[in-house]
Amino acid sequence: MPLKVVGLNRFPVKSMLGEEHDRLEFDGTGVVGDRLWALRFPDGKLASGKNHARFRRVPGLLEHLATYDDDGLPVVTAPDGAALRPGDPRIPERFGEGVELVRAGEESHKDVSDVSVIGTASLRALGDLLGDADPVDVRRLRKNIVVETDEPWIEESWVGREIVLGGGAGGALRLRVIKRVKRCVMVTQAQTGLAVDNRVLKTLTAARGMCIGIHTEIVTPAPLALGDTVVAR
Repeated sequence: MPLKVVGLNRFPVKSMLGEEHDRLEFDGTGVVGDRLWALRFPDGKLASGKNHARFRRVPGLLEHLATYDDDGLPVVTAPDGAALRPGDPRIPERFGEGVELVRAGEESHKDVSDVSVIGTASLRALGDLLGDADPVDVRRLRKNIVVETDEPWIEESWVGREIVLGGGAGGALRLRVIKRVKRCVMVTQAQTGLAVDNRVLKTLTAARGMCIGIHTEIVTPAPLALGDTVVAR
């Protein structure tokens, strides 16, 4: 039986909460609108859940929900309910002098790849490694596509191959799998509905080389919907 898509996620603003969807559009850069926006400091660094040459750790980002309005502009809903849009003077008041909500230019806001993918059996397997009765919550891992799988880690066997997803009136989405996803401290951090859990990264480090899920790049863009089939070739 072919595998099926059971989760689709888009994150309008880097390192913030995003949206679950029944259907997503893809273009040559990945999910349309994914990580298209970010908070940028005056020195050019982007706000993130971790420190890096390109990023600056900003606590509490995962308590902010980012969506798009009817005009295609991002709206960041803060924990106190404030709705922040690009150019809002409350953004630097909350995040630091000179901080702006900016759209990506020539350089993508994404860390590594166009689209990330995870299998449900891998979520269950990580839950088992943690000693939990339930799978690890996929929200911790911030993947674009969740595929229903029976075999843990099977998606890692797709590295170097192509996967074909869907194939309805809009054509099939084709992705090339480039490597496993190496996780960082963000998987441990609290977010709305999830508490801090330092076990996650420690367990992945000890058992899986810090990796879970796969990075992919676009070969052929097409729309994708829940229930669409997934075939590795």
